[in-house]
Amino acid sequence: MNKKTLGSLFVAGMAAITVGIFSNSTDVSASGVATTFDHITRMYNRDGDLITNRALGANTPWQVGIFATINGEKMYQVSTNEFVKASETTYEGPVVKSVTEDDIRNTNWINADTKYHFYSDYMSISGKNISQVGLYSISSIKGNQITIVFNSSDSNGWIQTFTYDGNSLTSNSTNMVLYKADY
Repeated sequence: MNKKTLGSLFVAGMAAITVGIFSNSTDVSASGVATTFDHITRMYNRDGDLITNRALGANTPWQVGIFATINGEKMYQVSTNEFVKASETTYEGPVVKSVTEDDIRNTNWINADTKYHFYSDYMSISGKNISQVGLYSISSIKGNQITIVFNSSDSNGWIQTFTYDGNSLTSNSTNMVLYKADY
């Protein structure tokens, strides 16, 4: 073999080893895998706009970062700002519920002795040492992550992002856990 061929084979071999090393270090089971069907699968950005210069190949597996609902459609994140429609893939991995505004609005939550009720557009907080009422808004929803802005009538407002699991909301910044309750 000539030097060019040997050099090309060496570079190709090193690339294959590098890809293998990085592929094996990814914890695919932690986030799940979406596999495309037997056709090219189009991707969309966070705003739901079609990405026109790239697509995913047929029958290829892609690690899923988050679930998201974009323009009413369940999507899987396969790259930093690239999503595929759930309906155009199969999914294997842990099931993480995508939170919706309906999961929060008109629900009761409790933490220790403090009660939180999210009405359609305002929230009441009541407990042993607290009583607040104020407007709230859901500023973003990404998969099971929900960011809530609370504006209290006494100017003690806050903004927090929570992880939603169906029965609880866990603050990503304070680790406070609110449990869904019937009261």
